[in-house]
Amino acid sequence: MREASVRAVALAGAMLGGVGCGPAEDGTAGTAGATNVTGVTSVTQGNTQGTTSATAGTEDASGTGTESGVPTSGNGTDEPTAGVTSNDSQGPKLDLAMADFGAPPSGDGCTKVDFLFVLDNSISMGDEQQNLANSFPGFISTIQSQVQAQDYHIMVIDTDDQDKWGEKWDKCHNKCMTDDPGDNCLTVYFPDIICGMEPPPPEACDQSLGAGRNKGAGGPPLACPIDGGLRYMTQAQADLPGAFDCVADMGATGNSNERPAEALLTALGPQTEAGGCHPGFLRDDAVLVVTMISDEQENGSPGTPQSWYADLLALKGGNETAIVMLSLNGDAETAGLECTPTAKMVEFVGYFGDRGIIDSICAPDYSPFFQEAVGVIDYACDEFVPPR
Repeated sequence: MREASVRAVALAGAMLGGVGCGPAEDGTAGTAGATNVTGVTSVTQGNTQGTTSATAGTEDASGTGTESGVPTSGNGTDEPTAGVTSNDSQGPKLDLAMADFGAPPSGDGCTKVDFLFVLDNSISMGDEQQNLANSFPGFISTIQSQVQAQDYHIMVIDTDDQDKWGEKWDKCHNKCMTDDPGDNCLTVYFPDIICGMEPPPPEACDQSLGAGRNKGAGGPPLACPIDGGLRYMTQAQADLPGAFDCVADMGATGNSNERPAEALLTALGPQTEAGGCHPGFLRDDAVLVVTMISDEQENGSPGTPQSWYADLLALKGGNETAIVMLSLNGDAETAGLECTPTAKMVEFVGYFGDRGIIDSICAPDYSPFFQEAVGVIDYACDEFVPPR
């Protein structure tokens, strides 16, 4: 696992006033040297080797970058900012009593939470998938003890529409049945298989972008014990940590052209409607908590961070109090930036203001990140205004 080098926290209305970023090499808005970005900062981790530069902050007229002054967290040597406390046994934790969230909760509060995990399943993501699975039991246990809502939907999706098993099945089946009837290429998974004896093809939803996962890794993938035959879990799920571990262990066999933003919007749009792969997952009267985990720049999805935000907000009826956005991100394809959240994801998370957190995917333990997230979820739940 790579060492953590950046911890970026998007709080206090990040970028809602507009993003003044210079263009990146791919023509998108960049973050390094950005101007007017007031909600994202970074702190050097204590175990980082060498010097780490901020991914985003503010820039004065001379071009000198300065921190934005918003609450930060981390285990480095920087002095803690108001709103953040440090606990040696549990790692950094957001103290909402100190954070500048203004007046007492003005919303009606929430009774339901829909948790969606968008997990990159490309070849470089094996360690990160395991890190998430390791952190989930503590995360959901803390949610259950600290957040007023006790009615949950929990779902994991990947970032492409066909994994390597599905591709292999299609290729071998077509070759066997058309080009070369004597070919036994499926025997890599099934000894003694010959043409006409292929296992059942992958389910249509297993080959659909944004579909909730109900299987783990393997060829064919291992069925996970989700109650009721659903593609998402609830608070009543038997052995919830075990079921989550199964779906999160999806294997690093996905396509390299990841589409996390498109997968997110498809999962909460067409796939949650009647005829989709997981109808009923998204509820109007629930707070939506999205966790996006990827180690590469988002280049596969159509649109921009601003349009992704607008589309997601529309799926929640325009209710800004109904969404929390969490992201663990980095750029494995760019030397020196492997642990730095990418420009697009920093911008995307920034639109969610004090309901958004972004952090480095390189952290050796995701538990501190999720500890912090619990405080934000609790705050969002208190402030939630359900649809009338």
